[in-house]
Amino acid sequence: MASEFSRRIVVSGFSRTGTPYVVLNIVSATAAPLVVVIEDDLASQKTLARVLRVGGYKAATYASAEEYLASPPPSAPIGLLLDIHLGGMSGLDLQRRLRNEGSTIPVIIITAFDDARSRAQAESLGCVAYLSKPCAAETILGLLNGLKDVPPKN
Repeated sequence: MASEFSRRIVVSGFSRTGTPYVVLNIVSATAAPLVVVIEDDLASQKTLARVLRVGGYKAATYASAEEYLASPPPSAPIGLLLDIHLGGMSGLDLQRRLRNEGSTIPVIIITAFDDARSRAQAESLGCVAYLSKPCAAETILGLLNGLKDVPPKN
Protein backbone atom coordinates (compact mmCIF):
# COMPACT_ATOMS: atom_id res chain seq x y z
CA MET A 1 0.00 0.00 0.00
CA ALA A 2 1.42 3.39 -0.99
CA SER A 3 1.97 5.99 1.71
CA GLU A 4 0.71 9.50 1.33
CA PHE A 5 3.20 12.28 1.95
CA SER A 6 2.96 15.95 2.68
CA ARG A 7 5.64 18.57 2.18
CA ARG A 8 6.83 20.99 4.77
CA ILE A 9 9.12 23.88 3.84
CA VAL A 10 11.32 25.22 6.61
CA VAL A 11 13.35 28.41 6.29
CA SER A 12 16.53 27.57 8.15
CA GLY A 13 18.41 30.85 7.65
CA PHE A 14 19.22 33.67 5.31
CA SER A 15 22.27 34.45 3.17
CA ARG A 16 24.02 37.82 3.30
CA THR A 17 21.86 38.99 0.40
CA GLY A 18 18.65 38.02 2.20
CA THR A 19 17.96 34.89 0.19
CA PRO A 20 16.43 32.23 2.44
CA TYR A 21 18.06 28.85 2.85
CA VAL A 22 15.20 26.47 2.40
CA VAL A 23 15.07 22.92 3.66
CA LEU A 24 12.34 20.70 2.25
CA ASN A 25 11.21 17.97 4.60
CA ILE A 26 9.01 15.14 3.42
CA VAL A 27 6.73 14.17 6.26
CA SER A 28 4.63 11.03 6.26
CA ALA A 29 0.93 11.73 6.62
CA THR A 30 0.55 8.72 8.90
CA ALA A 31 1.00 9.35 12.60
CA ALA A 32 4.19 8.18 14.26
CA PRO A 33 3.69 5.11 16.45
CA LEU A 34 3.47 5.97 20.16
CA VAL A 35 5.88 4.49 22.69
CA VAL A 36 5.53 5.09 26.43
CA VAL A 37 8.70 5.67 28.45
CA ILE A 38 8.44 5.21 32.22
CA GLU A 39 11.77 6.26 33.70
CA ASP A 40 12.44 8.21 36.89
CA ASP A 41 15.91 9.41 35.87
CA LEU A 42 15.29 12.60 33.88
CA ALA A 43 18.50 12.33 31.83
CA SER A 44 17.69 8.74 30.82
CA GLN A 45 14.09 9.70 30.10
CA LYS A 46 15.18 12.54 27.79
CA THR A 47 17.73 10.33 26.03
CA LEU A 48 15.16 7.60 25.40
CA ALA A 49 12.63 10.15 24.11
CA ARG A 50 15.24 11.58 21.74
CA VAL A 51 16.17 8.11 20.45
CA LEU A 52 12.49 7.42 19.82
CA ARG A 53 11.93 10.69 17.95
CA VAL A 54 14.98 10.14 15.76
CA GLY A 55 13.74 6.61 15.09
CA GLY A 56 10.35 7.89 13.89
CA TYR A 57 8.33 7.33 17.04
CA LYS A 58 6.31 9.62 19.27
CA ALA A 59 7.31 9.39 22.95
CA ALA A 60 5.04 9.85 25.95
CA THR A 61 7.23 10.15 29.03
CA TYR A 62 6.36 9.49 32.66
CA ALA A 63 8.55 9.75 35.75
CA SER A 64 6.67 7.09 37.71
CA ALA A 65 4.25 4.20 37.43
CA GLU A 66 1.72 6.20 39.42
CA GLU A 67 1.96 9.12 36.98
CA TYR A 68 1.30 6.75 34.08
CA LEU A 69 -1.67 5.12 35.81
CA ALA A 70 -3.17 8.50 36.71
CA SER A 71 -2.85 9.89 33.19
CA PRO A 72 -2.31 7.27 30.50
CA PRO A 73 -1.79 8.45 26.92
CA PRO A 74 -4.95 9.13 24.89
CA SER A 75 -3.99 6.64 22.18
CA ALA A 76 -2.73 3.08 22.53
CA PRO A 77 1.06 2.77 22.49
CA ILE A 78 2.84 0.07 20.51
CA GLY A 79 5.05 -0.59 23.53
CA LEU A 80 6.29 0.47 26.96
CA LEU A 81 9.95 1.13 27.77
CA LEU A 82 9.93 0.48 31.50
CA ASP A 83 12.57 0.93 34.17
CA ILE A 84 12.38 -1.45 37.14
CA HIS A 85 13.56 0.79 39.96
CA LEU A 86 11.18 3.74 40.07
CA GLY A 87 10.47 6.09 42.98
CA GLY A 88 7.23 4.46 44.16
CA MET A 89 5.63 1.43 42.51
CA SER A 90 8.30 -0.62 40.78
CA GLY A 91 8.30 -1.30 37.07
CA LEU A 92 7.70 -4.99 37.75
CA ASP A 93 4.68 -4.14 39.94
CA LEU A 94 3.33 -1.95 37.14
CA GLN A 95 3.91 -4.70 34.57
CA ARG A 96 2.09 -7.18 36.85
CA ARG A 97 -0.82 -4.78 37.37
CA LEU A 98 -1.18 -4.09 33.65
CA ARG A 99 -1.17 -7.83 32.86
CA ASN A 100 -3.73 -8.50 35.62
CA GLU A 101 -5.94 -5.81 34.06
CA GLY A 102 -5.71 -7.58 30.70
CA SER A 103 -3.26 -5.27 28.95
CA THR A 104 -1.35 -6.77 26.04
CA ILE A 105 0.92 -3.77 25.44
CA PRO A 106 4.43 -5.16 24.85
CA VAL A 107 6.87 -4.24 27.62
CA ILE A 108 10.59 -3.72 27.15
CA ILE A 109 12.44 -3.57 30.47
CA ILE A 110 15.47 -1.28 30.58
CA THR A 111 17.37 -1.39 33.89
CA ALA A 112 20.69 -0.45 35.40
CA PHE A 113 20.30 -3.27 37.94
CA ASP A 114 20.33 -6.52 36.02
CA ASP A 115 19.77 -9.41 38.40
CA ALA A 116 18.51 -12.93 37.75
CA ARG A 117 15.46 -12.62 40.01
CA SER A 118 14.17 -9.41 38.37
CA ARG A 119 14.86 -10.82 34.91
CA ALA A 120 12.92 -14.00 35.74
CA GLN A 121 9.98 -11.98 37.11
CA ALA A 122 9.88 -9.70 34.07
CA GLU A 123 10.03 -12.62 31.68
CA SER A 124 7.33 -14.53 33.59
CA LEU A 125 5.13 -11.44 33.20
CA GLY A 126 5.73 -11.50 29.45
CA CYS A 127 8.25 -8.77 28.71
CA VAL A 128 9.44 -8.90 25.11
CA ALA A 129 12.98 -7.89 26.07
CA TYR A 130 15.07 -7.25 29.17
CA LEU A 131 17.90 -4.80 28.50
CA SER A 132 20.71 -3.55 30.72
CA LYS A 133 21.67 0.12 30.76
CA PRO A 134 23.35 1.47 28.88
CA CYS A 135 21.90 -0.13 25.78
CA ALA A 136 22.36 0.80 22.15
CA ALA A 137 19.73 2.92 20.43
CA GLU A 138 19.79 0.42 17.54
CA THR A 139 18.77 -2.36 19.91
CA ILE A 140 15.77 -0.41 21.21
CA LEU A 141 14.69 0.73 17.76
CA GLY A 142 15.13 -2.76 16.33
CA LEU A 143 12.84 -4.20 19.00
CA LEU A 144 10.26 -1.46 18.44
CA ASN A 145 10.39 -1.88 14.67
CA GLY A 146 9.37 -5.48 15.25
CA LEU A 147 6.32 -4.27 17.20
CA LYS A 148 5.12 -1.72 14.62
CA ASP A 149 3.10 -4.20 12.61
CA VAL A 150 1.41 -5.69 15.67
CA PRO A 151 -1.83 -3.78 16.36
CA PRO A 152 -2.02 -2.52 19.97
CA LYS A 153 -4.88 -4.01 21.95
CA ASN A 154 -4.85 -2.06 25.24
